[in-house]
Amino acid sequence: MVIEKRLVWTTVLGSLIAISSSAYAQETSEKWNGLYGGFAIGGFYGKASPDTTVSDGTYFNTQNISTLNSTFQEEISDKALSGSALLGYDVQNGNLVYGIEVDLTGMNYSEKHSRNVNYVLPAANSFSVSTELESNFALSIRPKIGYSFGDTMVHLAVGPTLSRFKYRFNFFDDAVPSAASFSDKKTELGYSANLGVNHQLGDGWLLRGDYVYTYYPDIVDGSNLLSRPAAETDVFSHDANFHSHNIRIGLFKRF
Repeated sequence: MVIEKRLVWTTVLGSLIAISSSAYAQETSEKWNGLYGGFAIGGFYGKASPDTTVSDGTYFNTQNISTLNSTFQEEISDKALSGSALLGYDVQNGNLVYGIEVDLTGMNYSEKHSRNVNYVLPAANSFSVSTELESNFALSIRPKIGYSFGDTMVHLAVGPTLSRFKYRFNFFDDAVPSAASFSDKKTELGYSANLGVNHQLGDGWLLRGDYVYTYYPDIVDGSNLLSRPAAETDVFSHDANFHSHNIRIGLFKRF
């Protein structure tokens, strides 16, 4: 009789544990499932690395080429505020969360870098150069993988990103009436990586802090000749890459 009672209580207890475990597993599995959307604000830092060069033609002294190119290739950097609208979908399997996210970020990135530098020969003469770069948006689509700790999840997402860049270059020789200018607008495809921490506030609301890195390998591509009354063969070639860092905090709603 005692053995039978123990068996009954063991069976009941086992059943309760199984039901509780099943309910908890179901609750956990649904915690990060579904569609979500929201907004984030952040601090954006972008830097372009120009690879602009001028050829050794009929105008520039050969000994000045190195000084010219090193000046043209100085980095351009700036900071800006950013705002992002995000929409995504997640599927949870145990502690792992898989998803995809669309991210449209706007920022008023605009920087002008100007220098006045003396030639090597003749050292008394100098030249002026200015380089401007603008970018106002980035559109990204990133597949995502995360790990859930209940109400908190960490995630990593990597995918393609698209942006449009405006580039302007101006050169002026201070000693003689010679100058060169070049401008270009280019839509460039790059990639972005996103690392974030998400926390559920309740009633479907989520708070996220994240970091986004973007890289564009070729934001400008073109060439132009030196402009002056006489025909010259010196060619300015323009090339540059761009990368950015964006630290954001956002509020999201899961539907």
